[in-house]
Amino acid sequence: MNKLLFITGVNGFTGRSLCSMLAESICVRGMDINVPVNNHIVKTEACDIRDIENLPLIMDKYRPDIVYHFAGILKSPRIQDFYDVNINGTLNLFESLAKTCLKPVVLIPSSSAVYGAGYGGNPISEDFSPRPVTHYGVSKLAQEAVALRYYYAEQIPVICTRTFNLLGPWLPDSMACSAFAKQIVFCEKSGKKGIVEVGNLDAMRDFTDVRDAVRAYMLLAEKGRPGTVYNICSEKAVSIGDCLDILIKEARVKIDLKRSPSRIQFNDVPKQVGNAEKLKNLTGWEPEISIEKSLKDLLNYWRNSESL
Repeated sequence: MNKLLFITGVNGFTGRSLCSMLAESICVRGMDINVPVNNHIVKTEACDIRDIENLPLIMDKYRPDIVYHFAGILKSPRIQDFYDVNINGTLNLFESLAKTCLKPVVLIPSSSAVYGAGYGGNPISEDFSPRPVTHYGVSKLAQEAVALRYYYAEQIPVICTRTFNLLGPWLPDSMACSAFAKQIVFCEKSGKKGIVEVGNLDAMRDFTDVRDAVRAYMLLAEKGRPGTVYNICSEKAVSIGDCLDILIKEARVKIDLKRSPSRIQFNDVPKQVGNAEKLKNLTGWEPEISIEKSLKDLLNYWRNSESL
């Protein structure tokens, strides 16, 4: 009998990527704050992760075997949103499971943002002490703590991942590489030479394609040790500028660059690269999609987008 998989934030970047990879024979359900009319990928309930009244009803309705908790806030002009959604939303999910006496495997996709300044560019393992410098990073570290509380106190099997920077289709344009790709496609549609606004191009990040990341999530949901944290990363640092160069080489018009102070991120980490040895040793996972393909697919995603 197939296990029932439930995805919160199913229509988001990572949720859509996971749905696109799951076999048709797997029983998948999901929820999101909004349900698009044309969503035929998976049966989806409209529910805000902060809705503590309806969330228990949905959990009891589907009684999932595995929950991928992708609902969350990545960027927001309101600091409170990070804490309200990422922390309180996670608390609501686990309270809903506890109220309905459910103990599914719950995968919490935390972030390398919990590590903060990057330890001088040295490869970061799970043993490194978290020291977040952004409110997002603080909220993700607190999210882990909330989730692990339900593992220790309620015996709900929780697996936390600290995923480094993601690339690929559906990446929101609040992220640098997607913002570049969107601007390039806008220039292409005009048919003339265009300008792409940029911030700090020297920062170095550890990029993994989202499709490789969701493979890791699926492997950890089956093989991961409850109560444990796993890094998901490529173990390679690439500059934002190098990513932009790859995108520009694929552009169909000439692109010029313009420095924009508004695109410079406060508390930007100069270099961050991860160590994924724990994940690899447990599951045999390896990243398969090159950064070149990730960026090409991201560019094509914007070329096919109806919003441009």
